[in-house]
Amino acid sequence: MRKNGEKKGQGAGGLGQPIEVQTDQTFNPFRNDSRFEGTYEVVKTVVLFPVMLLRAVLFVAALLLGYCITKIALLGAKKVLTKPFPTWRRVLLLPVRFCARIQLFSCGFQWICVKGKPAPRQEAPILVSNHVTFADPLFIFFRHLPVIVTAHENLTMPVAGAIMKAMQVIAVNRDLPDSRRNASGAIKRKAMCNDWSHVMIFPEATTTNGKALVSFKAGAFTPGYAVQPMLMRYPHVHIDPSWVAEGPVVYWLLFRLMTQFHNFMSVEYLPVIHPTLAEQKNPRAFAERVRATMARALNVSVTQHSYEDAALAMEAVKLKLESKAGILEFGKFEKLYQLSFKDSKLWLHKFLAMDPAKRGVVTYWNFINALHLPDCVLLRQVFSYFDRTDRGFIDFSQYAAGVAFIVKHDKFKEAIEATFKFCNGDGDGILDKAKAQTSFREVIPSITNQQVHFLFERLDGKKPGVISMAEFSQFFEENPEYLLIFLIANPDLLSSSKKDFDEDFLNVDIKMTE
Repeated sequence: MRKNGEKKGQGAGGLGQPIEVQTDQTFNPFRNDSRFEGTYEVVKTVVLFPVMLLRAVLFVAALLLGYCITKIALLGAKKVLTKPFPTWRRVLLLPVRFCARIQLFSCGFQWICVKGKPAPRQEAPILVSNHVTFADPLFIFFRHLPVIVTAHENLTMPVAGAIMKAMQVIAVNRDLPDSRRNASGAIKRKAMCNDWSHVMIFPEATTTNGKALVSFKAGAFTPGYAVQPMLMRYPHVHIDPSWVAEGPVVYWLLFRLMTQFHNFMSVEYLPVIHPTLAEQKNPRAFAERVRATMARALNVSVTQHSYEDAALAMEAVKLKLESKAGILEFGKFEKLYQLSFKDSKLWLHKFLAMDPAKRGVVTYWNFINALHLPDCVLLRQVFSYFDRTDRGFIDFSQYAAGVAFIVKHDKFKEAIEATFKFCNGDGDGILDKAKAQTSFREVIPSITNQQVHFLFERLDGKKPGVISMAEFSQFFEENPEYLLIFLIANPDLLSSSKKDFDEDFLNVDIKMTE
């Protein structure tokens, strides 16, 4: 949205030029494209409906039987999640494993092609696998009865939660750093002790459509032990069984699977991979080598999408948008800016609030309307800072890249202080409405009294009519777009030279290129 003479690639004033973050918006690993359409599918569903009812009864019966046997097998058991089961108790759980196979059978997986052999636990105590759908853990439970790493909330699920406890899971609350650290320690302790079963981990930490391997979390590789990769494949024509953010809900997915004549599933065990000495010290390097090996065997690409992208995609779907509207390729942003999921989720909701048409993009007019500011050359420059491809609109990844560069910059706090000093004028440490109006009009001469009043009301805090430095700072931390206006309007607002920041930017860019 530039007029003649305006510079392409607007910088952030004294903060310098933002880092270009290249993301692939055409590929979405969290989308299931299967559709229920066509005469063949309708006729087949009608014909197989009685079969589906029998399969559903079998599925539920197997689940309830497994639950009852699990409760019997765990009678008198103490410290279920922290103490390994004796052999006799594991034998009692054997029928539960067959119940899992019956559930797979009822979903149309009558036979499963298995290639390769699982290595002895002593050789590879940790199994890792790609994660596509609910059938993955069912097969793994049937074949291995391993110690599995799962989200803490899964243990509260009715029926299934009790069966998971029988797997002596390592539960992780992904919102708590301490929980993640404790889980990492539990993985190492259980992997090093042969009294436990295999430790089974889905290093992607989320399900995908199987068309790529997204970023691996380092938890499976931190202990520095050998791992054996497993590959889950689901060749299909009519129904993609992937259970992802933008796709069928689990009940509809079960219905579709149960109304197929047969669903294909294959499992392959790859050779054990041992970490090098360097990889034992650098788990992420080990994770990347394992991921590359698995991707070659699956004949798929690797991307820097992650669990956080899946969660953001879910947020977008909840707001009735396509899942790709919330996807960042979070791994790139995490590497560049140490971006947290909390920040990205907050920014996603702000971005989508600017998009009343729910198209997943924000135009220049959407942008200035959301800021309650008038059309002017300065605001076009501010928008061009985000719209670095000059398309006239921005997506979430462009918005997040622009905001992250500002708020994660070393001089962010200094920029807020410099802006407060500029607005305060006489330096008494208190900003009243008259001073705010003067400074706003100096930066944006066409701003109306109503717009000034709106901004002042947003800035105004505990003491009506007066804005403290703390209130001013909090507002700009939460709304860095407004800080950007002052930085672009006053390139010399910061006392430090722009050259230092350009060099800092170039150093980061070189590291990313390497």
